[in-house]
Amino acid sequence: MKRQILWLMPILLVALLMFSACEESAEPADGEASLEAPESSEDPDYDEEKVLATVNGDEINQGQFDAYIFQLKNQYESQHGVNLDDPQHGDVASELLVRAMDQLVEQKALVQRAKELDISVPSSVVDQQIEEIIEQQGSQEAFETFLEDRYLTQEDLEILIEEDYLISQLYDEELDLDEVSYDDEELSALYDRFVEQREAMDREPESFEEVEAELAQSLIERLRHDKQQEYIDSLIEDSEIEYFYN
Repeated sequence: MKRQILWLMPILLVALLMFSACEESAEPADGEASLEAPESSEDPDYDEEKVLATVNGDEINQGQFDAYIFQLKNQYESQHGVNLDDPQHGDVASELLVRAMDQLVEQKALVQRAKELDISVPSSVVDQQIEEIIEQQGSQEAFETFLEDRYLTQEDLEILIEEDYLISQLYDEELDLDEVSYDDEELSALYDRFVEQREAMDREPESFEEVEAELAQSLIERLRHDKQQEYIDSLIEDSEIEYFYN
């Protein structure tokens, strides 16, 4: 089986794992996706090249979708200590499937916009990232196991790094996220919610001064995420998107 590129941008992954509602999500039909490992050889009717959606003519195929789902399943299970194959977590698994395609479509639109602006990726960026991952893994052999466990080839990983860089540079160029700020009322309101949560758990809340820095950072991250999502929504609105579920 030819393994497909896994599109797993950090900001999009965070948004997906928060399971934010999406009123106009395109939901794959039964049987179109699975949370199992993407091993097509077990199903003679499986077609990894089957086109599930296009974004301005660029395709998202079955193999890409399945690889993405498989990685997100592992990520969620690791973070939350649950087994999404357990029927009691069926609602979470279903929502993961629904949101995954939305994230892939958004990623495609972001990369397209970056290329429209002639943003490019220096080869040194990719090489350095690969070297750092190999170093983190401890050896070339461990690195290859790292890739196999994630159903990736090194080429897949290189494309992932390239697209990560493209979107990061796109945000820098178009959004000025470093300029995002908040006012005192927003921070005060966040602290009030913090106090309510602590009291609901019968815990004594820390003073404002004790948690101010942490709350401020949380607020900045939320405001940046909101700004990114508004930008993504505008790209999607201006894009021609087609779905091909049977």
